[in-house]
Amino acid sequence: MEKMKITVFADPACTWCWGSVPVLRALSYQYGEQLEISYVMGGMIEDILSYNNRRLSIGGDIAMSNRNMYKHWLEASAIHGMPVAGKTVHLFSEERRSTIPLNLAYIAACEYVKADKGVEHNAHRRYLRTLQEMTAVDGAHTNDEEVIVGAAAVVGFNEEKFRTLYRSPEVKRIYAQGKETCKDYEVHSFPSFRLQYRGEEMMVRGFTTYETLCHCISQLSYENIKPLSDGRERPSKDNIRNFMTEYGTAYPVEIATAFSMSRNGGHTALNVESYAGLPDIIDELVKEGKVAMAPKGNGFIFYTLKEHKGFSQRRSETAAVVQ
Repeated sequence: MEKMKITVFADPACTWCWGSVPVLRALSYQYGEQLEISYVMGGMIEDILSYNNRRLSIGGDIAMSNRNMYKHWLEASAIHGMPVAGKTVHLFSEERRSTIPLNLAYIAACEYVKADKGVEHNAHRRYLRTLQEMTAVDGAHTNDEEVIVGAAAVVGFNEEKFRTLYRSPEVKRIYAQGKETCKDYEVHSFPSFRLQYRGEEMMVRGFTTYETLCHCISQLSYENIKPLSDGRERPSKDNIRNFMTEYGTAYPVEIATAFSMSRNGGHTALNVESYAGLPDIIDELVKEGKVAMAPKGNGFIFYTLKEHKGFSQRRSETAAVVQ
């Protein structure tokens, strides 16, 4: 069966790209191999001193930009449900004025996976999630080369090999090519999505919902591509346990999105109590020792038992990289 290609135009420092992670994970989980999801890095901020977002008052002054960016992250977090740091972040400084290093880092991870058959085939996706999480939730200086390389080590890449790729002309060429693709498709906001199927394509611009993308997939494929009909769409304890087993870690909104769980009125998207039926299922899984929960940023994260055993070690590694 021919797959549908979904290209995500993104920047790892973009809060709405971070907020789209539950949507993309839900698509992967519910549609499986029918979808081929890839990323084009668009480079949101080349230089914070020359950047100018008047609506959010981000750009020009570095201290003001950090302060207002964090304020925007908090507001967005309450909407999209992915957590952010519990205190003001300082992504930009006189030495770190761009988000382009994060874009190059993801491209380097893709090139690393192509060159090293000994790593997991989806290690570049794990690296992207790590990079986004460290940026948004841990407040790491992920536009600094040493932090970027340290993050690569956390996912199992060889640091020097990764550093060489990160600095390579080929990675810069791929990034420049991606910028041209953004221009060709008039992408002015991240994330944006290009859907392609049997010679036809559709653009979905800006942050959107799982339901909207499902509708677009159905429309563009003339209903040839549908969620897998193996019962995994039901928000049962077994299905959520299987979901957690597959991904290892998840935030409440990621589980809720994957199983189309409705949000309780008046609640933000951040907490397990926000979603009808989810607290009871999580309580059962915790009591059975299948899942553990820990605070993360302004929210909470769930771990499978296997992932939870390594939580302290990974937290120490991440903290070292943040510093």
